[in-house]
Amino acid sequence: MRHRLEADYRLAGHVRELVAEVYGAASTAVVLVPGTLAGLRLVFAALGVRRLLLSAGEYFGASAFPEAKVEVADAYDVPERVARLRPKAVLVSTVSWQGERLPLAAMFKRIRERLGARAPLLVADYAHAGAAAFPRVADAAADLVVGDATKWITPPGWPDRVGFLWFRRAAHRALARRLFAPFYLACAKPSAELEARWVDPAAVEKVAAFRMSAKPTRRELVARAADDLALAKRMAGWCGAPQPTSSLLWIESAAGVAKIPKWVEDQGLLWRPAAGGGGARVMCRSDLAP
Repeated sequence: MRHRLEADYRLAGHVRELVAEVYGAASTAVVLVPGTLAGLRLVFAALGVRRLLLSAGEYFGASAFPEAKVEVADAYDVPERVARLRPKAVLVSTVSWQGERLPLAAMFKRIRERLGARAPLLVADYAHAGAAAFPRVADAAADLVVGDATKWITPPGWPDRVGFLWFRRAAHRALARRLFAPFYLACAKPSAELEARWVDPAAVEKVAAFRMSAKPTRRELVARAADDLALAKRMAGWCGAPQPTSSLLWIESAAGVAKIPKWVEDQGLLWRPAAGGGGARVMCRSDLAP
């Protein structure tokens, strides 16, 4: 049992180091979660977040935060809405769910300059940060960064059940250690007490194996991101979509969706909204293109 625990934490260390390498984060400031929403809700509960502002381009809607009064604003109106609404926390994505690259750092810096110590908790969603060339977490001007440990890094189909949270402030890191200590593999070191199931050890093992075999580096991924964006621009031309600002391409028209190359879906890079309404989104991965 002890051997298994040590092995699992060693493998989880590889996942933290992968996040640290790709996003320029200190591995000691990284908490592993089975999904970003689960971790985010625990943090919000601990900090008493009862008023939350989301940008309209978020992957999570108001129903994801049932304990909070949630306001939604156009991303570019967020700084002004913060000043008026005074939320306890603000959540903005680096890349919106429809693929728009947002000036997140500029927004957050503007909020800090305007409100100083009265600024809310600023949360950056890095779910599709790989579509924006893997910005370093420190460059987001956020208090908390949440993201996927594998998206845009591993091939499609690899485990997506490992997310991460990164905390900028020492006080928030200390809170995170207390908050996540009861959860297996969440923190860098095991708790002295028994831990509850949390991150899937099998998913951690597979991601760790990828890191040890493929040895991805930030330099390689950032270089590939330029090729990904070039592919997104070509595909937008093929499908009659507006020129993208990220490698996550949204195609609105049915005629455009019909022109998406077959290999995109075969590679698991195509997503359609479950609620219907048309449109489709493509993860433009140049390393998987024929």
